[in-house]
Amino acid sequence: MSKGIIHLVDDDSSVRGTLARLLVSGGYVVRVYASGTELIDAAPSLTAGCILFDVNMPGLDGFEVQKALAERDVRLPVVMMTGGGDLTLLAWKAGVAGFNPKPFGRSEILAALEQAATEQFVASAS
Repeated sequence: MSKGIIHLVDDDSSVRGTLARLLVSGGYVVRVYASGTELIDAAPSLTAGCILFDVNMPGLDGFEVQKALAERDVRLPVVMMTGGGDLTLLAWKAGVAGFNPKPFGRSEILAALEQAATEQFVASAS
């Protein structure tokens, strides 16, 4: 039984592949996107799950993607990840449900996604 859907966005195909395999092994269904623009284009179909994306991407960065999703009324929880500096405070101010600096372990990313999914379930039940 699936734990839910993760919409995974990373511009690095090897990172996308590795994370997708990790998430599938953790019980998730994974939809992958090569850019923030691809995710934004899919906004009308983003009705369930959590979003996991890199902050530092060419084109739109993670914060710009977060803003564009909010403007399109996408209310899924977001977990950001980055390999560049500590952007935790900015991430919280942007309204993300979780923030993971790279490198992170399997248990860390799965715990962040499970927490985000729990928050979504509680919010939708209210």
